[in-house]
Amino acid sequence: MSSEPGDANPDATQDESEHSGPAADAADETGSPGMTIPLPEGSTSVSDAIVTNREMLRDPERHGLATEGDIENLSGAMESLSTKVEQVNHRQDDGAARLADLEELVEKQQRQIDELQSMVSSLVDVLGTEAEWTTFDDS
Repeated sequence: MSSEPGDANPDATQDESEHSGPAADAADETGSPGMTIPLPEGSTSVSDAIVTNREMLRDPERHGLATEGDIENLSGAMESLSTKVEQVNHRQDDGAARLADLEELVEKQQRQIDELQSMVSSLVDVLGTEAEWTTFDDS
């Protein structure tokens, strides 16, 4: 423990501990506020806060903190979710590649259809007949 005045007097209030000692003197000289650390709820002094924090660390479950088991469970869940996310991303990439291939195939087939229609139209003109075209867009 340090020998700062705030630590030596366990009954000192938060205001007294914030405005005393070398840190407060340095803050007064530079004009900037010194570092302050809020005390936990229910603590009236630095020593009281230290005792409260020690109690919380001894029995974290009682004070709403994560226990070692909680941390292990959360770590396992995060690892599992990370693996699943990687799998989903891989599937999405595969799907995007397959979709691009399908789009390319459809465009190629549309060009072939356009060429065939053009040839048939030329033949129809030579033969002097008529031709009607039905497409999926006409539905």
